[in-house]
Amino acid sequence: MRTQCEVMKTIIFHEHTTSFSPSNRYVSLFLKTFIDKIERTRDYNLDDELVEFYVGLAASTNTSGPAHGMCFKTYALDEEQYTRVVLREEQAMISQGTTGLVTWEAGLRLADFFAEHPDIIRGKRVLELGAGCGLAGFVCATMGATSVVSTDYSDAVLKLLESNRQTSKHTFCCILLSRLKHVLIVNISMLDPEISGKVQIAKLDWDDLAECRTLSKPIDVIIGADITYDPTIVPVLVAAIKEMVVSSQQVVYITATIRNIETFDLFLQLVDETGVLGRSVMDLTQTMMTALCHPNPSADMR
Repeated sequence: MRTQCEVMKTIIFHEHTTSFSPSNRYVSLFLKTFIDKIERTRDYNLDDELVEFYVGLAASTNTSGPAHGMCFKTYALDEEQYTRVVLREEQAMISQGTTGLVTWEAGLRLADFFAEHPDIIRGKRVLELGAGCGLAGFVCATMGATSVVSTDYSDAVLKLLESNRQTSKHTFCCILLSRLKHVLIVNISMLDPEISGKVQIAKLDWDDLAECRTLSKPIDVIIGADITYDPTIVPVLVAAIKEMVVSSQQVVYITATIRNIETFDLFLQLVDETGVLGRSVMDLTQTMMTALCHPNPSADMR
């Protein structure tokens, strides 16, 4: 019984949870999982406050249909949860005519990759392409990047990015554990005010090669997650990357969930055809994402 009260006090009603509220769907599924575990113990007793809170929440929450609406997601970068990133995100995959208001699985892998290998971006100037909610960029800033420029083209996404940058003045961010069906990384040869100050938000049209060149001049590392899925955009992306990479000291990291192998092969082919970009491919499908802790307790977690 004491444990149940502690869960309500230290998790459900904790200052962080109430200030940066996860979705009601998330909380409802978390409590359902917790109660199920209690009921599997011998001679269990459920706390009245826990049951009352869960029943009221479950009655007003749809946990079976498609989720929608904005909520906060907390991503923990260490087991002690001292280092966190908090992002405001849309629950629906597509909202306001864009897919950029939610963190996709390849974004989780890219963020985890940098959390596991912080030396790659420590002391570096980072440019993020197709940033979406900005998870990978904020993780880079947290792990020691000198500066991060998070870019996107959608006005709705840019507005959300700026909101998340403001949120980062008050707290760190976390990452939900999720297994990808198939994701690759392509290597092309607490947030506090200090961290928040490292991150800049900018609009970038990949067709504007002059602007791509300008933004990339002081950049050491270019990153992007799930930006190779559209075959009509891939040629534009590769042309933009070619314009941005002007030094052999610069490196590009792209993660991609393989939905259509032909589209991904097109991306690799166009990279090769530039004649100036080298590349290597690493399969991250089976990696355990050990840096990004604390899985989403939802029943449909992969």
